Amino acid sequence: MAPSSHVTGGTPMQLRAIALLSVVVVVGVMATAAVEAGEQGRRPHRWWQSDEVTGLLGLTDEQSVMLDRIYRRTLPKLRESMRRLNAEERTLSRLVADMEIEEIDVTRQIDRVEAARSETSKTRILMVFRMHRILTDTQRDALDEWMKPEPDENGSDRSQRRRR
Repeated sequence: MAPSSHVTGGTPMQLRAIALLSVVVVVGVMATAAVEAGEQGRRPHRWWQSDEVTGLLGLTDEQSVMLDRIYRRTLPKLRESMRRLNAEERTLSRLVADMEIEEIDVTRQIDRVEAARSETSKTRILMVFRMHRILTDTQRDALDEWMKPEPDENGSDRSQRRRR
């Protein structure tokens, strides 16, 4: 068994896996927000095009182009997955409101909702994975640090990072 760090509470490999997972979750949330923002006519936030992040990570122009290409190629599928998920959730809401519906019909619709949610999540995670392959270890660590929520004035973490 690998030695664990008493200060951090896990092996270096476990800590890297946790850090990667946390970035995947945060970027996934950002991707969902980007899809929703794009559907409302606003330009989605692309962290790799931010001067702050580009400078912090030391992104090259080539890396930015590659990250943008991954994002652009994934966005149509992500949008379609989100539309499908939203449609399946609306259908489920209608079924649940119908007191005459059979439980098996609700169960089947729940399965459809969860399949759509899984498809959306898989698409997001694969996008993030592909993006992370473009970055160096140092850049991934810096991105993870940048994406951590900042505490508010009361000391609690906010769910959204303040953009400067």
